[in-house]
Amino acid sequence: MRRLAAGIVLILLISMTVVGCSSQRSSLKPPDEPPEITITIGDREIEYIAAKNEWNGAEYDREDTFRTILAPDSDIEVPYIIIGEIAEVSFENNPPEDFYILDMIINKDGSRMYDNRVTEEIPVELKDGKCSFEIKKNMASLLSSYYEPNKKDLRGIRMIASWGENECEYAFVIKTDAY
Repeated sequence: MRRLAAGIVLILLISMTVVGCSSQRSSLKPPDEPPEITITIGDREIEYIAAKNEWNGAEYDREDTFRTILAPDSDIEVPYIIIGEIAEVSFENNPPEDFYILDMIINKDGSRMYDNRVTEEIPVELKDGKCSFEIKKNMASLLSSYYEPNKKDLRGIRMIASWGENECEYAFVIKTDAY
């Protein structure tokens, strides 16, 4: 009788383990579309755009996200942010497996002012689908030979998120003090 009870308990434990592992695996399924995120800096919610790079086997050839944000017909507001403020990024659901953030100085049309060598990667780690980082001075701002007191930089923040083979870019633009 004890062997039968021990056998039943063992079978139940194995069944629960298999069911638990398979349900955990299904929760890691890549999303059908890039999930919504929330970006706040200080007490302001920051407007952004999401654009697919590769999704479900398709590669996307699209306009640069910063050019889209700064296009004349865009309704996206570009806020002025004080150096030292904290940006918080939160995935509503299904956070990515990989996530990194790039900060670059851009022109008024959204094109990069400098090449990739001076693009700054901001180190972040997603924890429970959230991360935060400080808005610091961008050293590329010092490269300009044209000095202007009270100069403001346009900064493009590009966040690359991936779920396996699926990759998308979340982007926003801010103005900060240059020096």
